[in-house]
Amino acid sequence: MQKIIRNTWRRESGEPFARAQILSHEIHPEGLDIDRIRFFEAGSIVPKSSVGHIISVLQGSGRFHVAGNNRQTFRLEAGVHLYLPPGMESILDADPGAELLQVSSPSALQARGKQLLLRNENFLAACAVGSQLLRWVLTPQYLSRRIFLHHDQILLSKSGNPVSWFRTTMFDVAGLPENEDGEPVFKMSYNSRTECNVCYDVKGTARVRMALHPYKKTKQLWSPWFPLDGDSTYHLNEAAGSSEEECLIDKVTGRQQFFRNKHDVHIVDGYVTLFCLFDPAPTGVERHQPGEYSDYEPLSQVLGTKEYETHQRELGRYDEMVDRLSLAKALGALSTLQGTPLWNLYVQGREAQAAFESGLAQTLAADGNGRHRVLAPWMQVATD
Repeated sequence: MQKIIRNTWRRESGEPFARAQILSHEIHPEGLDIDRIRFFEAGSIVPKSSVGHIISVLQGSGRFHVAGNNRQTFRLEAGVHLYLPPGMESILDADPGAELLQVSSPSALQARGKQLLLRNENFLAACAVGSQLLRWVLTPQYLSRRIFLHHDQILLSKSGNPVSWFRTTMFDVAGLPENEDGEPVFKMSYNSRTECNVCYDVKGTARVRMALHPYKKTKQLWSPWFPLDGDSTYHLNEAAGSSEEECLIDKVTGRQQFFRNKHDVHIVDGYVTLFCLFDPAPTGVERHQPGEYSDYEPLSQVLGTKEYETHQRELGRYDEMVDRLSLAKALGALSTLQGTPLWNLYVQGREAQAAFESGLAQTLAADGNGRHRVLAPWMQVATD
């Protein structure tokens, strides 16, 4: 199965858009379809109503209409994300230059959610409590926008796991710890999940390489470096139970340890922004550490813990704020919620987010490795 997928754009005669198929439910381990849709002229798509869909607006604008007695029209813009449940009759009108990313289930059986969800990143960026970032997670290595997490009612993979949908920007590697070859890199090893990474906004020089089996702590063998651009997807598709998964017994605990999807990302003079589909979905609790081949913790180690219960309790309040304010903005009625408790929670979360990021910038500046300058363009600014 291909680790690197290059977009092949196809435009049918008379169609206002071109489409690039990225994943197929018949081939790939997640059992879902992913397509990019690029509009050259104004036009429409009609999502298949018998299945579930995620639709994200990469750029441009449009309108989303839900059929029924009280037909509603929602304005769409870059940074708006939809989940459409089975049974929803809808149409999406796109303006020239709009681009969409669509994830679809092959049947209603892989659609967990039964309700429409619309989320605007303006409000995802205001989900923070003290030093805890809930949906807009800025780290020294990347900015992760957690659109749909494990608890969100969206799609299931073919194995029955909830999947998640993130929009992530990985930063320039300047100042990060070096690998064995003496290069600063972003290190990851998704030992407990697969991940499809759909790149669409790439600046500078970016590349990825995959570790070859068997995995080693030193003298690891690697694939060649693969270049990344806005028409590439790198797919960490070594699935649980597959022939690529390594298993070792921990000599201390006697427990099985699994290893798969180890890789390096190298970015110079720029950044890579992409959409991530995880199977199974992370919970949102952050585990990545610079210089380590790290993962989100396996679900078995997170679900049911006191840390996760606290995380979910705080997140529940902010989920209502995000959903209601996002819908109001899309309907042109956001002003009606200003001054309400939900609006006040938004302001509170935005201020907490900005305070955390300010503290992170000060810490990184004190480290003296220049990472504070890399992060500066991606920081939130608290305003009245």
